[in-house]
Formats: sequence, C-alpha cells, structure tokens
Amino acid sequence: MTDLGFTNEPIDVQSIPKLRDEDFVGVHPNYLKVSLIGYAIWTVIVLAAGIIVSVLLDEYTWIPLAVMGGVLALTALGIVATVLGVKNIGYQVRQHDLSYRQGVFIKTVETVPFVRVQHARVTQGPIQRMFGISSVDVNSAGPDLSLNGLGAEDAERLRAIVVERAGELVEES
Repeated sequence: MTDLGFTNEPIDVQSIPKLRDEDFVGVHPNYLKVSLIGYAIWTVIVLAAGIIVSVLLDEYTWIPLAVMGGVLALTALGIVATVLGVKNIGYQVRQHDLSYRQGVFIKTVETVPFVRVQHARVTQGPIQRMFGISSVDVNSAGPDLSLNGLGAEDAERLRAIVVERAGELVEES
C-alpha cells in the first residue's frame, strides 16, 4: 500500500477558540415589544375563533372553549419563555464565522463559517419596521441561520460584513 500523504491527526479541543459570553451582542431593546405584539395578535385571533365557533355550535359549546383555553395556556408559556429568553439571544462575529445563540430551557449556539455562506438578506415585517428592528437570514452550504431582533442599521451592517467576509474567503481559496 502506498502512502498518499493523507493524515487525520486528532485536534486538541482546548486549543480551539471559545465563544465567550461577553463577546455576544444582544438584541435590540424593541425586540421584546415586537414579540409581545405578535403574541397579542395571536391571542386576539384565538379568542375570536373560539368565541365564534362556540356561538355557532348548539351543543358541546364547551369543546371550542376548552381548546381555546389550552391554546391560550400554551401561548402564555410562550410569552414567559420569550420574556426570559430575550437576554440569552445574541450574535458574535469572528474572523472566520458568525455565531447566534438563543434559548431558555434548551440553549443553542449555531455557528456558520463564512466560507460556507452563499447568501445573506435583511428582512423586516411591518411591525418590525415600526419599531426599527430587522432580521438577518444567512443561507449557507449547510444549515441556514436567522438572526432575529437586530436594530435595522445593525442588520444592514451585519449583512454587509457577512457577504464581504464570505467573498474574501472564497477569493482566497
């Protein structure tokens, strides 16, 4: 058998640069307001649907009301998780990658190397626009990444950095 020069040596995990909590940039202060407005709109829709269906039913009017109550209880849990989770949401831009963390009960950190980035865009719904916040969606050769709750200017700046770094790394290879 001939040696083709292939090696696959172990990496010292301690030598890998760490994502430090203090280096993450948090979301815009208006992100919580926009999230709560979304929950409020959802609550109104659920209430209206539950009431309309229970009025239209002659028998078993308690069923749609019970379903409505269950959905509203789950919505309340979502609101609590959102309020608690806002402080855990953040992003970090490093030389070779972009990381995003979130979660209260299940904490996740997603990292996309710039060399894998294919496209980045800024999205902004009508309520987000009223409060000056945006999201950055990063498409990559691998998992995509959505960074929510950024200030509109920060989102544009971050999109530009991601696209620029991805282009630079592609040109280098």
